Amino acid sequence: MYIAAFLAVCIAPTALLPIVGSDENSENRELSEMPSFVEDGHVNSNWGNEFETYFSEHFALRGKLVTLDSLIKSSVFKTSSNEKVTVGKNGWLYFSETLPDYTGQGRMSDRRVHNTAKTLQLLREHFESDGRQFLFICAPNKNTLYPENMPSRFIRSSEPTNLDRLTGLLGQYSVDSISIAEVFGEYDRPLYLQRDSHWTNEGAAIAFNAAADSLGWEHIDYTEYPHSVERVWHGDLDGMLFPSYERLSDQVVYDVDAGFEYAGSFLDEDDLLIKTANKNGSGRLLMYRDSFGRAFYPIAAHSAEKAYFSRELPYKTALADEVEADYVILEVVERNLANITSKAPFMNAPAREIDISASIEDGDNSCEYKIKGKSLKMWGVLDEKYFSDDSDILITLENEDGIYCWEPFPIYESSGDDAGSDENDIRQDYGFSLTIDKSELPEGVYEVYGYIEKNGEYICTQALAEVQI
Repeated sequence: MYIAAFLAVCIAPTALLPIVGSDENSENRELSEMPSFVEDGHVNSNWGNEFETYFSEHFALRGKLVTLDSLIKSSVFKTSSNEKVTVGKNGWLYFSETLPDYTGQGRMSDRRVHNTAKTLQLLREHFESDGRQFLFICAPNKNTLYPENMPSRFIRSSEPTNLDRLTGLLGQYSVDSISIAEVFGEYDRPLYLQRDSHWTNEGAAIAFNAAADSLGWEHIDYTEYPHSVERVWHGDLDGMLFPSYERLSDQVVYDVDAGFEYAGSFLDEDDLLIKTANKNGSGRLLMYRDSFGRAFYPIAAHSAEKAYFSRELPYKTALADEVEADYVILEVVERNLANITSKAPFMNAPAREIDISASIEDGDNSCEYKIKGKSLKMWGVLDEKYFSDDSDILITLENEDGIYCWEPFPIYESSGDDAGSDENDIRQDYGFSLTIDKSELPEGVYEVYGYIEKNGEYICTQALAEVQI
C-alpha cells in the first residue's frame, strides 16, 4: 500500500495533465515551450533535456504543489522554497538578492564606488549645463531599514555599506541627494511592505515630498489626502513563494483621483518609458527609475505638468530635451547600485583642458572604437598600476595640428562573455567609455592617449589606438 501510494503521488502530475491542464499562468516568468523532436529536417539531439525543462515547468498542479511546499516550509520550518525569497520573523519576507549588501559579501571596491560617484557627477554636470536640476535618490534595501525581522542566521556586517560609502562621496562630487534612511527614520511605522520588496504607497509619497523639497519644486503633498490601510496588496515576494495562492497584505490606499493622463501608449507600470501630462501641474520632470518607481511615478505625475519615467539602461540623456525637463531625478535601489556603472549613458563626453607635460608609461591597455554617423565611440581598459582609488581619467586625440581632450565615463563596456569573472571585476574598476561628436574635429589621423590623475599628477599611456576622422 505504501509503494502504491508513493507511485500514485509520483504519477499524478503526469496523469492529471490532460485532465486539469497546467496552471502555468500563476508563474511570474516566461516558461519554455514544448520542444520539437525534429528541427530543420534533423533529429533534435537536445530534445531530452529540453523536454525535461518543459515538463518541470508545466506538469499538472505545479503551482499548487509549489505553494503547498512553500506554506509548509515557511510556516513550520521558517525557511523558503524559493532561493529568491528569505523568510523572516513575524511574517516578514525579504528579497534574497539584498543579502550580499546585508552581510557585506557584496562589497564594491573603493574604485568602483568612486566610479559610481564620478558617473553621477558627469550626469549632474551635463544636466545642469542645460539649466536643469539633478537629484540622486537611492532607495535602501528593506533589510537595511528594517533588519529586526531578518533571520538570526544572517549576520549583518558592521562595515559601511556600499550606499554608506557612496553617500560619503556625493558631497565631494557636488551631487545633490537625499537620504531615504534619514527621512524614513522620522516615522515610527514601517514604510516598506511586510511581504513585498518595495516601499508602501505612503513611503513613496514621503520620498517624493523629500525629493521635491530638495529640488525646490512646488508640489502637491500626497500624504495630506484621505487614506486608509486595506488588505489588498499581493506582494511580489508572496507571489514568488505562493504562485497559486493570492495572499493579501496591508497597503496604504489614498482616496484621490490620478490627476494626470498618460501621453502615449501605456501597458503597465513596468513599461520602459511612461509619459504623463497634467494641465494643472507645475514643472517638468525626467526620472530614471527602477521597480521602486512603480509607486513613485503616479505621485510625481500628480504634481508635474509633464513627466517622463524611464526604466531603460543605458540612461538616455536626450529624453531631458524631449520632455523639456526642469528637474531630473535618478532613482535606484541599493541592491542595484552597480547598475549605474554597468553601461555608459548615451551622452557626449564633456570637453576638458589638459597639461600634456605628463610622464609616459607603457602598460597593459586596450582601446576599441567605432564610428556611426556623426558619433565616435571609444571604450577600453587601462592598466591598474596607473590608478589610485580616486583617479580621474582623460582621453585625448592628438596629432601635429592639435590636441583634443574629453573626460570619459569610468565604465567598462562588458561584452557579457566575461561576466562574473575576476578579470571582469578588474575591468569594471579601470574601464572607460566615451562618445564624442566627430564633426567637431578637423579631418585627419589621430592617436588616442589616456591620461590618469594620480596623487595630483598625470600619467600618460602609450598610444592606445589610431583613429581617422
